[in-house]
Amino acid sequence: MRWQACALAALWGSACGIPKDEHQQALDAQQARYQAEMAKAQSECERELRKKQALVQGLEEKVEEMGGNLSQVREALGERVSQLASAKTQLAATTAEVEQLRKLRARAEAEKAQFKRLTERFQSMIDAGQLEVVRRDGRMMLKLPDEILFPSGSKRLKQGGREALAQVAAVLKDVGADREFLIAGHTDNVPLKRGGRFADNWELSTARATTVVELMVDEGVPPEQLAAAGYGEFDPIASNETAEGRQQNRRLEIILMPKIISVEDS
Repeated sequence: MRWQACALAALWGSACGIPKDEHQQALDAQQARYQAEMAKAQSECERELRKKQALVQGLEEKVEEMGGNLSQVREALGERVSQLASAKTQLAATTAEVEQLRKLRARAEAEKAQFKRLTERFQSMIDAGQLEVVRRDGRMMLKLPDEILFPSGSKRLKQGGREALAQVAAVLKDVGADREFLIAGHTDNVPLKRGGRFADNWELSTARATTVVELMVDEGVPPEQLAAAGYGEFDPIASNETAEGRQQNRRLEIILMPKIISVEDS
C-alpha cells in the first residue's frame, strides 16, 4: 500500500520527492497566467464592445440624420407640389385672361370696322348735317338733331325727318341680327308749356322714341331688335345754360348694342 500513499502524497506535493514550495510556486505561476490571459481576454472584449457601441451610435446618428433629411425632403416636395398647383392655377387664370383679352380685342376691331362702314354708308347724310356717327360712353351710336325730326313739343315726325329715318332704317337692316338698336329721345331742360299733350320732357322724349321705333318697324327693321327709351333732360351732352348747348341736347340717338345671348342660346 506504500505506492498508493506515495501517489497520494505526490498529488499534494508532500511526497515522492517534490517540495511543497515549488509546487505552490507552479500553481501560483499557472494562476497568474490564467489571470493574465483572462485580463487580456476581458480587455479585448471591452475594446470590441466599445467598437460595437461606437458603431451602433454612429448608425443611430446616421439614421437620425437620414430621418431628418427625409423630413426635409418631404417638406420641400410638399412646398414644390403646392407651388406647382399654384402655378397651374395662375396659368389657367392667365390663359383665361388672355382669351378674354383676345375676345375683347376682336370685338374692338369689329366695332372699329363697323364704325368705319357706317360712316361711309351715312357719309351723304353726315355732309348734309342730318346725322353724326359717334362713340359715347363706349357705345357706338347715330345722333340726329331734333330740329330735322320733330316740331317743337310734338312727337309727330316732319317729312324731312321721315325721309332721313327711312335712309337710316335701310342701313340698319344690313347691320345684322347680332345687334339691337336702342332708340333714345333727349330734350333740353326747358319746361313744356302747360296744357300741352305731354306732362314733361321725359314723357315727350319717350313718345318721340316710340314714334321712331314704329317707323323703323314699318321700314323693315325687325321689331325684336328695337327698343325705345326717353331720357328727357337728364342725359345732356352740353350745358343747358346756353342756346347752343340746349340745341345740342335736343336730339335723337340710335344706340347700336351687342345682342345679349342667354345661357340657353350659348
